[in-house]
Amino acid sequence: MSPIPEIDVDRPTASEAPCPPGWPAQRLTEARGIVADFVHHPDSLIILACRAIAAHSPEEQERREALAVAGLLIALSNRKPNGGAA
Repeated sequence: MSPIPEIDVDRPTASEAPCPPGWPAQRLTEARGIVADFVHHPDSLIILACRAIAAHSPEEQERREALAVAGLLIALSNRKPNGGAA
């Protein structure tokens, strides 16, 4: 059995580490690209991208549209057999 590793309490964990200042803008750009190229991405990734847009977009209309697209994809996947899984 391997020993339990020591934890450095003075060093922040990955979840507590501060994000770089451009992180939200980068994620928003990436999410917009995924939604724009939706044909090449699975529905689950598009839903995640829509949620990122809804969380980080400064434009209210874009946030509403992203939530509407995510809701539509969720509703459609619930109507497919096996929840849309192949």
